Amino acid sequence: MLIAHISDFHVFADAPETALVRKDAADAARKVVADIAAHQPVFDAVIFTGDLVDGGSTADYALMKDILAPLHMPIFVVPGNHDKRDSMRAAFQDTVPFGSGAYLNYEAQVDNLRILALDTLVDGKVHGGLDQLQLDWLAGKLATQHSGPTIIAMHHPPFPSGITKLDEMGLQDGQEALARLVAAYDAQLLILAGHIHRPFQAIWQGAFCQVGGGPSFQHALDLRPHAAEPGSISEPYAYFVLRLEGQETLTNHKRYVSL
Repeated sequence: MLIAHISDFHVFADAPETALVRKDAADAARKVVADIAAHQPVFDAVIFTGDLVDGGSTADYALMKDILAPLHMPIFVVPGNHDKRDSMRAAFQDTVPFGSGAYLNYEAQVDNLRILALDTLVDGKVHGGLDQLQLDWLAGKLATQHSGPTIIAMHHPPFPSGITKLDEMGLQDGQEALARLVAAYDAQLLILAGHIHRPFQAIWQGAFCQVGGGPSFQHALDLRPHAAEPGSISEPYAYFVLRLEGQETLTNHKRYVSL
């Protein structure tokens, strides 16, 4: 099974909300999508870990759907801090099995792969959170026996990058409770996230974790303790290609795209 992991396109129909977002964000996103569409073998699914758009307007999501139109495999999305729940639900409700209620949590399955999507958006804030209702939902899903691998898809990473100022903007509320759930899970578990705008991998609570880069801009790497928030840097963009073989093997490749 092949999964493409993308994140943080920040496309906009009129003007960007975020100063660092490149003015040609939509063009950059189209190049990434074209590469995914042309990939052989064909991807079984695409997982998009948030900040699809930069402002959250209906026009923004219409543009995003047009950009994603060349992809004919299932696309699973979660909201980031720049997304808007109502607009996102309206745009993707025909193809994404959002659960009922205020949050955009859901469960999906592709062959033997289970995807548990978490809505970490905290209205008006950059950091993310999970409340007790969401944690209970996740606990119930993880308690259900599943024979294949499980991916938790979320925007705000609960695991550290080592970039101090960016980690302060990650998952805050519910992070410790989530850590306990992840540590207790005894089968193959992967966590895919975004938000940091810099691709990296980690092992956290025994789970394989990664953050997808953002073609809209990428943060510089600065691992000095207490350093200021790093600015953007011009680096080659890459999305991740995950190859899963049952519970036994995970292979992870970077696929570079010239923007």
